[in-house]
Parts: sequence; C-alpha cells; structure tokens
Amino acid sequence: MGDRMIWKGIRRKTWEFEQAFAAENSVYISNPARGWYGVYTFRAEERIAPEELKWSLREGETLSLVLVDVGGFRERPLDLATLENIRKILAFFEQNQRDVIFRPVYDRAGKGREREPASFELVLEHLGQLGALLKENPYSVFIFQGFLVGSWGELHDSSYLSEDCLKKMWERLRPGLGETIYGAVRTPAQWRLLVSEEEFQKGNFPRLGLFDDGIFASKSHLGTFGTMTREAAGWKAPWIREEELSFLETLGKRLPIGGEAVSPESAGLSEGWGCDGEKVMAELRTLRLTYLNRAYDRKLLDRWEKEGLLDVVGVHLGYRFVLRKAELIKSFGSRKRRLCLEIENSGFGGLFQEAELFLLLKSGEKTEELPIETDFGTWAGEEKRRLEVHLEPEIAELYLKLRRKKDGAPIRFANEGSGDRFFLGSLHISEN
Repeated sequence: MGDRMIWKGIRRKTWEFEQAFAAENSVYISNPARGWYGVYTFRAEERIAPEELKWSLREGETLSLVLVDVGGFRERPLDLATLENIRKILAFFEQNQRDVIFRPVYDRAGKGREREPASFELVLEHLGQLGALLKENPYSVFIFQGFLVGSWGELHDSSYLSEDCLKKMWERLRPGLGETIYGAVRTPAQWRLLVSEEEFQKGNFPRLGLFDDGIFASKSHLGTFGTMTREAAGWKAPWIREEELSFLETLGKRLPIGGEAVSPESAGLSEGWGCDGEKVMAELRTLRLTYLNRAYDRKLLDRWEKEGLLDVVGVHLGYRFVLRKAELIKSFGSRKRRLCLEIENSGFGGLFQEAELFLLLKSGEKTEELPIETDFGTWAGEEKRRLEVHLEPEIAELYLKLRRKKDGAPIRFANEGSGDRFFLGSLHISEN
C-alpha cells in the first residue's frame, strides 16, 4: 500500500454543470424584425392573387417592404373596397410569417408634388383611415414608413413638409400605431421637428424611427445630413455629418433605423464612398442599422458581394444574440444554484419588440420553463449582459429559448447548432 491511505465511507455529492460549448456561427439568421428586406409593390385598388404572389416570396426573408400606391385617391377618401384590399395584402404577409415595413405612397415615379392631393385635409383623412385599419388589426406591421407624401413616399419634394404639416400628419397617424408599430421619417431633422430637445434629453422617445434611403450615396447620404453645426443650426435644422451620426447612434439604441445603401454612380455623383469594408462596417455600426434593402442598389451591393462584404453586413443587421459563457455558482447558505449566463448582442441594432427568455429544464419526459428577466428594448448592439436564474438541484438537460412575445415566433441564438431552442449543457451529480 506504500504511503497511500484509503478513507472509507466518506463520499461527497456535488452538482456539476457540463456546458456544451458552441462557438458563434457566421451565418445569416432569419430572425424576426431584422435583416434584409424585399420590396413588394401594389396598387391599392387592385385585388391580389395570393397563390400567384406566394411564389415571389424569397426564402429566408423575414422582412418585406409592402409599398401600396394610393395615388388613385388624390381627390377622394379611400373607399371600403380599397381598405378591404389593403387588409388582404397585409394579411397575406402575416400568414406567410413576414414582418412588414408598410409604406403607402401617392407617388412611385419621383413626382411627389404633382401626385399628392391638392388638399392637405385629404392627406390627413387618408392617414386617419390607414391608422384606423391598423388599430383594428396591426397584422404583422413592424414599421409604418413615411406619411404618404413626397417622391416615392420619402418625405422630400412635397408641399407638406413644414413643421406644422409634419406634426399634424404624425398626430393623425400615431393613435393607429398603438404600442407595437413604429413610425419612421426620412431624416434626423424631421425627427427633431416632431420631438422636442427637452423630451429627447429626458429619454421620452415616441415610437418613431428613421429610414435613410441615401446611405453611402454621398457623405451627406443624399442630403440626410446638413452643412451647419448643431450650435449654428439649432435643434430643428440639419446638422453636419459627424454630429448627425452621433445623434443617430443615440437614437438607434432605442428605435429601429433602416434604409437603402446607394452607390454614388446611381445618384449621379462621383464620390468614392461606401466601398471600403472597414468604413462601411463602422458607419453601419454607428447607424445601428436594423434593416436594409436586399435588391437596391445593385451596383453597390454587387461590389460588396464581390469583396466578401455583403454577407458580413447581412449577418450583423439588427440584433444578434450570442451566448459567450455559462457557469453554475453555488448560492451562499442555500442548496440552490445560480446559473450565470453571459450573452452579447453582436449585431448593429437592437430587438425592438417585446421578447421572453426562458431556461428549459428537461428531465425525462418533463420540461420546465423558468423565465429569465431582462429588458430587450434597451439592449443595444455590441452590448454584453450577465443574466442569472436560480435552480434547484436536479438532473436535467438545459436549453435556452427566446421568443417574441406577441406571437411566440422563435428568436435564434447566433451559436453553432442553435435552433428554436439552444442546448446549453447538462446538470448531473458527481461523487468524490
């Protein structure tokens, strides 16, 4: 036996957690309310053929910009048949698990002033009608873009862009959006016309985001940014590029920002902007971009694809939750254990819809759900959080499950092997 001593009858039982390590993946995840979007255009008064339209939906796409042309109603309110047709259009996308960026417009030809109603009261009536439709049933609308007016509905080249008009349009539309749908305006200056500096400083943000349809076309994003400093311009006028980007970085922590990436050539300009990979990623990260057009501008997007940048951009649009670490810690003076999770949002933006996170304990045929408290609405891109859940000692497999609250749609983690639920590892007894 030598110097060895054997202690008989003394065994210690300990609970151990064996983590199933899963590194971050590098693939595009088709999670709700984020990512690339496709554009689907309709005339409001024309009926859709759902079975035909279904074949045009792109696989893996969760966001659809639904552009509805209401230009045929420049002299009259929307009639009941047209409103019913719009309902059917929105219902089609909801039935096919698409979140909708809804953009009703008077113009699709770049002739904003020519094609909008001569009566501003009629614009307000149309907004009220569409708001009432959404209030009755929000379908799967994520964002209501614009206020109908301007070329392509982009709030430029319109007779109704004064502060007074913008406020009246927003006030008329806002009640219909409820607590689930975001509005969106075209420029930061337009946003500031609708929200006072005092309210902004207090953090009292309305559900009003922004869509920038001139990203990279020029250093000003086609006039999205101005030429004056904040000090010189004041709160309501456009600011210089650097100050507007800083403002948008703050805004994007709380509200969805999206748009289109445009090449200078398509805009008739010669600035070499938006082609450098590091600069592109830095700018999109600053914008905290949630969604981006997958079809336009092809000149720029094809260049990104050739340079291997397109996939990297797509992966990081919106939120992207990654489990970095999981560990089991004994609670002092208790038989319970704390499971500590370190999760990072490695995306550009946030999750701007209510979501629920659960720990699943699977023991034989029994599965228990334990809620894990966190506020996803304040979880910005590139932010890590440490979450905890208390466990009773139990032999079980552990899973994470994240789902959207309103419809239970799964939100997948960006770890290898993650599906509708993500296997963390197992709890077991060790004797020593």
